Amino acid sequence: MGMSMHFTVSEHVTLLFDFWNVQSPGGMVASVFIVLMFTVFYELLKIWKITLNDKSSPQSSAVSESGSRQTLEDTASEPSEPMTPPPGSRKNRWLLFHAVQSLIHIFQVIISYMLMLCVMSYNVWIFLGILIGSGIGYFVGYPLLTKN
Repeated sequence: MGMSMHFTVSEHVTLLFDFWNVQSPGGMVASVFIVLMFTVFYELLKIWKITLNDKSSPQSSAVSESGSRQTLEDTASEPSEPMTPPPGSRKNRWLLFHAVQSLIHIFQVIISYMLMLCVMSYNVWIFLGILIGSGIGYFVGYPLLTKN
């Protein structure tokens, strides 16, 4: 049976790997829950990355006073402003922080592509799980972003 190129409502789907082969309603419920939680984690990871970036930027106090924030959509592929290392002894600390930010970005890209591939299974249930997970993640995470 070939892969369909249109959305289907089915309990049969293979997600990401051969071993993630869903063949029952219970398996579909579990898979939707896993994908939903994965999507919530992705949304929270985006917010964490913005929060870390805001705390590290030299104008972080000005940003928090003015109330302006970098949008979540801007963080998916590139930062809005390049970070520059501060002078002096804090350079090593900045380099470590930049390495951590880079690792977070790598995880963010990996998760986003995996979620995209799940959507490309064209399974309605998986697609709805990703949409709902994204909404839950944003709903939970956005207040954390506005607090900082």
